[in-house]
Amino acid sequence: ITKRMEVSSNKCSKRFLADGRPDTFWQSDGRSGQHWIRIYVEPDAVVTGLAILVHSGDGNYCPSLIDVLAGETASGVKRVRTVSLSPSGGERIVLLDKVKASYKVVQVNVRENNGGCDCKVRGLYLTGYYAAKRASSGSASAVTLLQDLLATSQVASRLSTPPPGGEGASQLL
Repeated sequence: ITKRMEVSSNKCSKRFLADGRPDTFWQSDGRSGQHWIRIYVEPDAVVTGLAILVHSGDGNYCPSLIDVLAGETASGVKRVRTVSLSPSGGERIVLLDKVKASYKVVQVNVRENNGGCDCKVRGLYLTGYYAAKRASSGSASAVTLLQDLLATSQVASRLSTPPPGGEGASQLL
């Protein structure tokens, strides 16, 4: 359900947020409190959850306070949740759960680290599904319905397969 992803800094390592490996990471570079990861969601997708993978062994690079923002545009996101993190070891922490929202942009702002300036994030997991499209005439053709069912089942299949090292959320693609 992910269209694309942007990060506040160190753009060359953003690929590590979605590689499914707990030994790789995106590391920010800049002033504390100004680090973010922005996910653009596919049209017709419904977001149901978001999780982050962090490791306490990263010390003062480990995020300790996160804001989750969401909305229709990058400039129009609003805070939907603030989460305090205190992981023990490598841990996937749920940031959003059991939501059913048609967000077009979801953003993770790292407000604080454990006393450090930059942060390390080892993975980001976005879950959701594609909402069935409706034909403009008010009734969808059989082909359109089958295409929508296939797309939804493919996403559901990926979501039901936990990424390496975790359960319940799908790796950000």
